[in-house]
Amino acid sequence: RIDTLIKKLNRMSVRWVKESVPMAYRKSYVVAKTSLEILGAKKDVLFNPQKHRLSIEDYIERTMKDLVTANQSIKNNVNMYLYLARRASAGLMQIQQFGIDDEEVISSIITDTMAEGRERAYASKRIHEYLRLKLLDGKFIDKAGRNYNLRSYSEMVARTRLRQAQTDAVLNLCEQYENDLVQWSKHANPCADCAQYEGKIYSLSGKHPEYPLLPAKPPLHPRCEHDVSPTSEVAIEMREAYA
Repeated sequence: RIDTLIKKLNRMSVRWVKESVPMAYRKSYVVAKTSLEILGAKKDVLFNPQKHRLSIEDYIERTMKDLVTANQSIKNNVNMYLYLARRASAGLMQIQQFGIDDEEVISSIITDTMAEGRERAYASKRIHEYLRLKLLDGKFIDKAGRNYNLRSYSEMVARTRLRQAQTDAVLNLCEQYENDLVQWSKHANPCADCAQYEGKIYSLSGKHPEYPLLPAKPPLHPRCEHDVSPTSEVAIEMREAYA
């Protein structure tokens, strides 16, 4: 049953990614293109427009890999729980490591059962109850030593990857229209990492006499809401004049 579930999740993930990534890229593309045309930017005739398609395909592949890997992690962790339960019900004391907390709890159950002289079935029942509660928690995605709920992890991956795709749409268009300047967005209560870049103007080439090279592309972290938008010296001067 777990294999069937994982296959279903994979199909749903692939279908969603193939629809959502191009849509997010195109949305950002349209907004940035409109801004560049208002700024009077002109297209570089040597720019290869296939770069947009390649960027979309790249983020489709990355996002699918993230979600499919997460789905597989669920299967691996569920199988490990079941394995631990089988080992425990057989009365074995050596339990392969899944997590320090899990190992300690299950080892403690087995040790207490043996010390009390109870039947192995009693230990098995307690361990199954422990595992059942873990299952209900739904935290089966193991990433960098942390367990995530599938829903929250999928949302985090989706939002982050879509934001990355949108940023690339802007940067690719700036290259296509030979526009060197971009501005980081501003949001309420930014984290320390993002606060240092908020609202600032950066150069994509690093050759501008006044503005520094773009040091980092948003998003800087999962669920980051920041992006960049095209701007120009004329737009900056006009904004300052009417400020």
